[in-house]
Amino acid sequence: MNLLDSLKAMGVALLVMVLNVAAAFGVVWVYATFIAPGRDEAFYVAEAQRIAPWSSIFAGALLFFVAMLLLAWRRPGRSGYAFAVAAVLVYAAIDLLIIAAEGMLGAMGVMVAGSMLSKLGAALLGAWLGRPRSAL
Repeated sequence: MNLLDSLKAMGVALLVMVLNVAAAFGVVWVYATFIAPGRDEAFYVAEAQRIAPWSSIFAGALLFFVAMLLLAWRRPGRSGYAFAVAAVLVYAAIDLLIIAAEGMLGAMGVMVAGSMLSKLGAALLGAWLGRPRSAL
């Protein structure tokens, strides 16, 4: 992978992270508005801490799948697999730094590992489905 592709992988990782956080806010908003309305702020803060990691697993995997599918399809000359792994590694490094800074890495270790594996699997699947196919 060349330098430009490495920079693009970093950009994709950051974009997926921003969209994933936005999705978590959306899920918590739906929960607060339609499932458990009328509670105090402390309740919603506690629920957000419970809901957001699960939202991140599912939304993050979907976002990585779509991103890698589109990027592998648009640029068949690039190794979609290497690009996917690079993007997920950048995402994981940033995510782990944030979680460790919050002091939650020990408590969330298994969930974080599962989340990263789901993102990696989805990214690789997207790269595989978006790969160039030979003409039959």
